[in-house]
Amino acid sequence: MSETPKSIVVIGAGIAGVASALFLQRDGHTVTILDPRGVGEGASFGNAGTIAPTSCVPTARPDTMKRVPKMLLDPAGPFNIRWSYLPKLAPWLIDLIRNSSPEKILANAKAKTALLEHAMAAYNELIADAQTEDMIVRNGILQVFETDQGLKGMERDHALMQECGHKIEFLPGEEIRQMEPAFSQKFKHAVYIENHATIKHPGDLTKKFAAHFEAKGGAFLQEQVTGLTKAGAAWSVITDKGSHSADRVIVAAGAWSREIARMLGRRMLLDTERGYHVMLPQPDPTLRRPILLGDQSVFLVPMAHGLRVTSGVEFGGLELPPDYRRIRNMVPFAKRVMPQVEEREMSIWMGFRPSTPDTRPILGEMPGAEGVFFATGGSHIGMTLGPIMGKVTADLVAGRDPGIDMNPYTPDRW
Repeated sequence: MSETPKSIVVIGAGIAGVASALFLQRDGHTVTILDPRGVGEGASFGNAGTIAPTSCVPTARPDTMKRVPKMLLDPAGPFNIRWSYLPKLAPWLIDLIRNSSPEKILANAKAKTALLEHAMAAYNELIADAQTEDMIVRNGILQVFETDQGLKGMERDHALMQECGHKIEFLPGEEIRQMEPAFSQKFKHAVYIENHATIKHPGDLTKKFAAHFEAKGGAFLQEQVTGLTKAGAAWSVITDKGSHSADRVIVAAGAWSREIARMLGRRMLLDTERGYHVMLPQPDPTLRRPILLGDQSVFLVPMAHGLRVTSGVEFGGLELPPDYRRIRNMVPFAKRVMPQVEEREMSIWMGFRPSTPDTRPILGEMPGAEGVFFATGGSHIGMTLGPIMGKVTADLVAGRDPGIDMNPYTPDRW
């Protein structure tokens, strides 16, 4: 632990911010979380709810350059760029292409793996402290494929996962019905990943972690950060309701972290993967675990309050309105594989996932801004990475060696 407990402000009340606050609080620091939207109301609310330690595959692919036109022309595709946002996305997209060589893809996958291999252990610490084991289901995930072509389409991803040391199991189609009796559809192939877990309601879990933080003396304030300035040896965090003095500042504001970096005069290639979900009534029987329909790139996740259908990534920034066409078009696929699914939309959601072109998180102290640490950029696995990013942040604040090479995640790498 650091010699003297610090006064620390955490900007952002998603899973990364709340986890950072809890691990810092454990070290004896006085911690305040600031967020204008409330606890767990961003990407930590609407994600697929999986804790996925094998999800090391970067966004960039060897054929990224060839895929860009389709991303622009096919609004219903799994990756889509909104035309009006293209000029703003261009620097990020150029760097994505730079990261699409096989060598860069492997290096980025291994950099993610260095964090992912500690992800479950960090979660387990928070789950034990907050007594929330009842919100976790530990029985892996399945990827299922109707065709040889569907399985072949993920061949590169599976090989990369194995090269990074992750264990995946290939199953014949006849074993799928034994694992998932709710399916009527026959599948030809499956991939089972055992060491994944499912959160029954990711937003609620984040809120329970935050409630545990407050019960131990932490503070949460619903305020919008508008400025960040150095005030002697401390930092002044200016908000729409006042200001807060802090010895250390943790920026875990998700997709909005780029704006905080700008307040420090820093450029950060952080953009948004806009993710979508639709909630359907829980079918009877329902699934036992999350299922990826590999041929359609559709994720079906049984949660406490219904069946969550997620699919696709859209690049459109923080301002453009949602386009719910693709996610609504995916609902019939759930009905086809499970006829008992009721196609009644209980709710629909779009959220902003902070994403970097190299798919590595932004983690560590900002050079030239001593005392300001970033913990963001988890991309489509932010729910998985949040607790380990929080634990590493607490280690760095305390001057402890986190046991991980931090160079791949430095906030000033652009």
